[in-house]
Amino acid sequence: MSNLFDIKLLPKEVPVMDLSNSSLFPRAILPLYIFEERYRQMLDEILSGQRLFAVADLRNFHNNKSCDIKAKKMHEYKSLIAGIGVVRACKKNPDGTSNLILQGLCRIQILHISNKLSYPVAKIRTILPEEIKNRQKYNSIKSNLLEHIETFIQLNPMLPDEILPFLANLDEPENVLDVAIASLCPSGALKQSLLETLCVTKRYEKFLGFLELEKKKILQNKNNPTEPGNNN
Repeated sequence: MSNLFDIKLLPKEVPVMDLSNSSLFPRAILPLYIFEERYRQMLDEILSGQRLFAVADLRNFHNNKSCDIKAKKMHEYKSLIAGIGVVRACKKNPDGTSNLILQGLCRIQILHISNKLSYPVAKIRTILPEEIKNRQKYNSIKSNLLEHIETFIQLNPMLPDEILPFLANLDEPENVLDVAIASLCPSGALKQSLLETLCVTKRYEKFLGFLELEKKKILQNKNNPTEPGNNN
């Protein structure tokens, strides 16, 4: 998949949609329903421009100590790693609400939140992709990940079969990893932690750990169908 947007051209300030337990990953698709008046105003303004806004759980702002980004004078402020996306499609409804498709572009670091408008506006710094030193290990991520996900899907019939060919069509291993996390990892602390893990190999290892744990849970439930919490 080719780049959707030159991330080096991102503005220094962008609107932010404050969503609890939400993490937007690069290349991932996020459907959104816009109903709050402040975000209706935000949407009207961004659709006339670059169609960009960030998604973050702002409850974590000023409380985030786990970001592994290397930055000068990082101790002088606490920041939040989030995702910025571009509106790929938008349907406005007769009642003034909107349904839209947001596609993630890249990770950003939120440095400051302003309430000068009716919706939050963030001063941001773009996080560029990691410079890969071990190219052989990096390139093996895609094939290894697809193999693990195929086994996971076979064990869990509730997962959509189409996720595997979709991931296989992505070229860059990091893109495969991020879209897989966005598709298979439930929202919450783990997903946000994976978004904040800027080292690709570390992110990959953490996600594999999640998949292995989920596979063990499925197998345990199959082997012990009368265990408490099993619906069989």
